Amino acid sequence: MGVAPAGVQVPNTGHYHLIIDSPLPSLDQPIPTDGQHVHYGAGLTEVKLSLTPGPHTLQILLGDDRHIPHDPALYSEPIAITVQ
Repeated sequence: MGVAPAGVQVPNTGHYHLIIDSPLPSLDQPIPTDGQHVHYGAGLTEVKLSLTPGPHTLQILLGDDRHIPHDPALYSEPIAITVQ
């Protein structure tokens, strides 16, 4: 899969969504936009993130040009971090 901005229809591409402290959303609906579902619709592949101190979980979900997960869905395993 390649990375392309939201709204750009290119086969086999999508853009990242960072899921913070939340389970994966419904995989057949557009990915929500809120503090727990961060869209990187410009096609970003890295970001500096500020989180409150304490434990957090992070997971990446790839969405298509309309912010809908691919079928089959492409996502990472969640990771657990602690912010000091």
